[in-house]
Amino acid sequence: MSSENLRKEGVPEDKISFVGNIMIDTLENNRDKANQLRIEDVISENIIKETQTPYTKNWSQFAVCTLHRPSNVDQKEILGAILNFFSDEVANDMPVIWAIHPRTQKMLQSFGLWEKATSVQNLILLNPIGYHEMLRLNMSATIMLTDSGGLQEECCVLGTPCLTLRWNTERPVTLKEHGGASVLVGNNIDRIRAEYRTALAAKRHPQRPELWDGKTAMRCVNAIVNNSPQIH
Repeated sequence: MSSENLRKEGVPEDKISFVGNIMIDTLENNRDKANQLRIEDVISENIIKETQTPYTKNWSQFAVCTLHRPSNVDQKEILGAILNFFSDEVANDMPVIWAIHPRTQKMLQSFGLWEKATSVQNLILLNPIGYHEMLRLNMSATIMLTDSGGLQEECCVLGTPCLTLRWNTERPVTLKEHGGASVLVGNNIDRIRAEYRTALAAKRHPQRPELWDGKTAMRCVNAIVNNSPQIH
């Protein structure tokens, strides 16, 4: 798609280099470091202090959630319905680890939903976490529910079933219909519920779109050198 757009803009064919996805280089270079982290440490070091509810410490199954887009968090009815799904349905199946974006926390509080979010058994709220911590969770998660494009890409390579809470995506190659791990569910609870049940029955199925091999940076350098006569 990007190459086609460049052609439409008049960029000469010999100036276009298909190099892959640089984010996957980052993932591959950080797998080992992330894998050294313990899930229980990620939780204990980042848990929001108001989260006082009991939760299971069996990490054989757990869901990971992130939300930050205005379409999901800026309307009380929508955010409340998503919270209810997380707390009343997903949390009954397994622990739900929700890394709370500051915008989302602000909206939960302003809508009067924060007390519920912090009092649900098995709904574990975390402060924003670092790259390695999130990668560690994603590597072992049973399912990801997110509106993050970056996590959508990582789920594809890791094979984590991913429900993308958006109606469209700039990353169609990550979708299940193209061999990826992600399904677009928007913020329609009936659709989220149906795809959630389907995803639970699925096994991890890591996929590598073309050139998502962790060597994109090398191809970028080669392309720059090959197209810069003054470097030779």
